[in-house]
Amino acid sequence: MKTRVLSFGSLPSSLAKSQTQSFIDLVHQGIPRVTCQLTVLPSLAADEESEDQVFTATSPAEFLHLTKLLLSNQIDAVVLEAADLPLGAPEGIDLICTPPRCTPFDAFLNRQGNIMDEMDPGSHVGVLSMRSKAQLKHLWPDIDFQIMRGGIDRAMETHMRHSEIDGLVLPAAATEHLGIQGIVVEIFAPEFILPGPGQGSLVVVGRANDEETRKDLASLHCPATKLEIEAEMAFRRHMISDSDLPVGVLARVTGKEIVIEGSTGPCINRVSVNGPLNQAEEVGAGLAMQILRSGDALADLLEAEFPDGLPPEDDEAELSSLAQEEAEEAQAMDQEIAALDKDDDFLDPDEYRA
Repeated sequence: MKTRVLSFGSLPSSLAKSQTQSFIDLVHQGIPRVTCQLTVLPSLAADEESEDQVFTATSPAEFLHLTKLLLSNQIDAVVLEAADLPLGAPEGIDLICTPPRCTPFDAFLNRQGNIMDEMDPGSHVGVLSMRSKAQLKHLWPDIDFQIMRGGIDRAMETHMRHSEIDGLVLPAAATEHLGIQGIVVEIFAPEFILPGPGQGSLVVVGRANDEETRKDLASLHCPATKLEIEAEMAFRRHMISDSDLPVGVLARVTGKEIVIEGSTGPCINRVSVNGPLNQAEEVGAGLAMQILRSGDALADLLEAEFPDGLPPEDDEAELSSLAQEEAEEAQAMDQEIAALDKDDDFLDPDEYRA
């Protein structure tokens, strides 16, 4: 049997390398005809990436750098968390494999082994996004939740080595990839904390025309995970663009349907919608439009955009224009959803499982 060698490119961070290695292990266990090579790539220059960027393993600038290496055939594939995917991929780049989803929830790390209910008032707990901060602050108002900049590696160093914070909230999947589940004291169920779009889902990015690699990895591809990612990413595109705003969402494939739940801010007013599997993106987009019609949701997003208060009156015209654009987009989406509602052609479950 002829063996094929695939080169997987990875950034040098611990999380990026661990995520890539975890998928390589799956390949070696399940596809003996494929041998994988892990190529650790140098970091971008300091002026090409922002220290203020909130992300897990891969920033937008780093993603663009990786895609350039893919298109120039210097590497064959890149493993990322779906949460790190930018909204628009360069031409010629595509998701060629989505393995089964890991734990999509958030986890709490604490050196003393205390769960969040046992933390002293005024404790300093690090988080990675406005999403988790808004939800956690609503449940534990006496705790000081601080957004950590620079990604998980820096956040871990701040907590574990320098003890500058009393606890740290990370995606549970990241703790699994890093092998630090032993210091996880609590995992937050989605009934309490909604995860971010794509959280816990690894994706393999490659050249769109690389059918050979897509075929080689086909046995590791999970159609249900891909549909969940499509729904959550469609929700994200309509809700928050590339901004870090307090928006949580979780999609699940259940039988013939995909169910997706989302909310903004502290996630008090949650909305859940469902639809056929072959309309996953439309279902995710429809959820976003439904939430954006809520005054509470818009207030949550405005509060996050302008933490120091709304702009002065001189900027009211600009805000009014933005509101008008959002209203027009919502109206157009309503018309599109209404047209989709007339089509009840569900995807055959046997075809879906194949």
